[in-house]
Amino acid sequence: MVLLLAAGCGSSVSRSTIMVIPRDTAEEVWVSEHGGAVDAALKHRLRIYWNGPSGYDDVEQQIALIERAVAGHYYGLIVSPNNSFALSNAIESALSSGMPIVITSEEVSIAPQAGLFFVLNDAKQMGALAAQRMNAILKGKGTVAILGLDAVSPGMVERANAFEQNLHQIAPQIKVVAKVAAPYNFGQAELAAEQILRAYPGLAGIFSLGNNYTMGAVAAVHSVAPPHPVHIVGCDQLLDSLLLLRRGELDEDTRTMGYRAVEEIAAQRAGHPGPPRVLVEPVLVDRENVNDAAIQQILSVRWRPQQ
Repeated sequence: MVLLLAAGCGSSVSRSTIMVIPRDTAEEVWVSEHGGAVDAALKHRLRIYWNGPSGYDDVEQQIALIERAVAGHYYGLIVSPNNSFALSNAIESALSSGMPIVITSEEVSIAPQAGLFFVLNDAKQMGALAAQRMNAILKGKGTVAILGLDAVSPGMVERANAFEQNLHQIAPQIKVVAKVAAPYNFGQAELAAEQILRAYPGLAGIFSLGNNYTMGAVAAVHSVAPPHPVHIVGCDQLLDSLLLLRRGELDEDTRTMGYRAVEEIAAQRAGHPGPPRVLVEPVLVDRENVNDAAIQQILSVRWRPQQ
């Protein structure tokens, strides 16, 4: 006897399931988003299907999953695009199916329309916090570099611009001497950071715009071994970077993002859509507060529902 089991299209499971597509399933920051989404889904008696690429450069996998969500008539879709431009057409096509879609973390170049929502980092506030922290560490003087500019990631550029603008206002004697782009992988980030340190031997600080850039900067400082401290303020959490925490890390609260994204979809399906654009404030994590309960909740990678 052979049993043929239909999956996907129109199934009762998919009709009560929200698909969540992170940028990268291998990084803790997106596991935190998964956890927030599960918490909210449990509240609304919904399911979460979380799947995505294992690296930031796999745009095709994200597109394939978006198409799968449309074909399966999912309850809603949450996407953290790993390329803000390449996914626009796939997202536009998914919107035409009538399925509510929430974009998290960064903007995409799609005109505002019914069924489309954004739950985003407050990139300007992140840059401002980073500038304040760097100013406090360097006591108003020194040279710094920005590591990780990425033209296909508007959020990264916005973080960097906000950092530089705020630093100029509150600490004009701290100079940004280098703004460096690098592929989003650890090895290239480390190489770029080493080149910065050798080009600017008096460098006092590095503002890194993402997880791998932070880890690359830390490794580069150890490798080059400058005769003076080089302070690193990095964006986003990673378990390894938390273990190596030096002065401060700016955490994008992806757990709250996941939770708010599910809330937006549930509200849309109930006929009470929320605001089209929600900004989630960043949190400064340092050695003094990393063990606080509120910070631990944000950093948590627990995604299984608590009984």
